[in-house]
Amino acid sequence: MRQLIALRLIFKTLFFFGFFLLISPLTANADTFALRMNDRQEGTSKYYHELLTSALALNGHTLKIINKGDLPPKRLVIMFEKGGLDIVWLLKSKERNKKYIDINVDLTNGLMGKRVLFIPPDSTEDYAHIKTVDDFRQSQKVGAFGANWFDEEVWRANNLPYRVIDGHWRSIYDRLLLSRPETTDRPFHYFSRSVTEIVQEAKHYPKLAIEPNLLFKYDRDFHFYINEENRHLKFILEQALRKAKKTGLMDKLIQKHFAEQLKSLKLESRILLQLTTPQ
Repeated sequence: MRQLIALRLIFKTLFFFGFFLLISPLTANADTFALRMNDRQEGTSKYYHELLTSALALNGHTLKIINKGDLPPKRLVIMFEKGGLDIVWLLKSKERNKKYIDINVDLTNGLMGKRVLFIPPDSTEDYAHIKTVDDFRQSQKVGAFGANWFDEEVWRANNLPYRVIDGHWRSIYDRLLLSRPETTDRPFHYFSRSVTEIVQEAKHYPKLAIEPNLLFKYDRDFHFYINEENRHLKFILEQALRKAKKTGLMDKLIQKHFAEQLKSLKLESRILLQLTTPQ
């Protein structure tokens, strides 16, 4: 008799708990995510938004992106660290893996590590003789980067001269047009950009030229990073992105967003300069 009463009590408890789960808003919305993300005015963020949305959809999740606008890198990092952004895409590094939660899936199949140069339009011939990394090093051409970019570490590891530009990194485009070897206040000659970025950006900065012969490469890619508050999403995001890679969805989206740009750069005919990648 006591056993029967105990069983009934357990049954009622389980029934109540199950009913609570059914009506719980958390459970009802478990397959829907709202994530705050940044954007880029040049349109280069569209791929990352669609990749994340489509990858989650493969696993039955719906993503609502709350667009927080075009943010300078410094502000982006500050907002992310303070909880104003839920997810960002950054070049993978040991330092970032220590500070943030890495969604350990490469996002562009290595395209982010392939770099082409923006240069002043009258300096194309200055690069015509370069055939090796050592040739480029000896040319003493100085690159420009934003503060705390991974490119700094790469250029330093390869003993290539560069200058870090304080303030808004987009000022590099305009200052590059004014940059000349004889100047002392603007001593840089090129701006290295990913092959997934430079064609779109050139539409916004038509007075700059894309150097036609060289292709730099280092072995690093963008990863999504989330903060501690969203740690519970790590497995879900990694599972979705790995499925996107395995099923070919990622390749299809890369083709959709970048194929024409890559074709216009004629990568296959460029001289490949393999750079040492710092650990």
